Amino acid sequence: MINIWRPIRSGILAGLLIGEMALPAVAQDNRVPEGPPTRAELSKLQNDVREQRQLLIQMMQTEQQRYDMLLRLLQGQGGGTPVPGLSAAPPAVPSEAAPEAATDKPLKKTTAAGPVDRRPGSIEGKVTVTGGPVDDVYIYVENVRMPVSHHKVLEIKQEGRQFNPRVAVVQTGTSLQFPNMDSVYHNVFSSSPRNSFDLGTYQAGDKARSVTVTGPGVVEIFCNIHQKMSAKVLVVPSVLYTKVHADGTFRIDNVPPGVRRLVAWSPETKAEMQKVTVSGPTEVSFTLAHEDPAAHSNKFGQAYGSYRD
Repeated sequence: MINIWRPIRSGILAGLLIGEMALPAVAQDNRVPEGPPTRAELSKLQNDVREQRQLLIQMMQTEQQRYDMLLRLLQGQGGGTPVPGLSAAPPAVPSEAAPEAATDKPLKKTTAAGPVDRRPGSIEGKVTVTGGPVDDVYIYVENVRMPVSHHKVLEIKQEGRQFNPRVAVVQTGTSLQFPNMDSVYHNVFSSSPRNSFDLGTYQAGDKARSVTVTGPGVVEIFCNIHQKMSAKVLVVPSVLYTKVHADGTFRIDNVPPGVRRLVAWSPETKAEMQKVTVSGPTEVSFTLAHEDPAAHSNKFGQAYGSYRD
């Protein structure tokens, strides 16, 4: 960008000098014919010229300050976007190579942060169950959600007046189907808060009835006719879960980094939750306490009748 300030400033100064030299001549041309101007008149004219020159110099300084401020704003020193081509500024304006001179206060130097590691990590550890074996224990990440499953079906048979399987883990959106394989009627229901349902009474040979589980959590399933029939289905929000091995060890891979809520659950223990910060391999341990199953009511919230098989 062409610097237009220098020729303007030079022109004003040249005009002042020419004006100072020409004023006496102009005054001589306007003299009255009676005689030359007196010393007092010449002195007054010279004082007027000096005052006018000083006034113009002050105006130039003010314009220079405005120019400097505008240039700093355009170059980004005042919060604006740097504009290419404005580096040819007057010498009085600090260059971008030495920004400390542009302000009375030193600029705060910042250190660029290093790259953030967003690679997935892993969680591994061991589970101990007091008062019972390590059977059907699952570990899952609670605060990672994924799209619900579609077209996934889990079949839970009603045979021998029991549910089979009695423990299962599925993702949200899975359909649970309950075919009746017995010669007697069954009525499958659940009063679990997020996935309550009642499939009604039907017998063997009837079309299997089903329900889709949409909320994460434990679904306790019973038969309204046979009190001893029960099953538990753990509904998890993602694929980040695993079954604990017989020796109590487990491992979950591809866990997004950050603070995660890890839950240990089994149908015969109270669930335990821990917060872990995942950054690469992460280790954690759980201790679960065995609990006897609690008594349950029928779908009306009442005790079962005399028919308890």
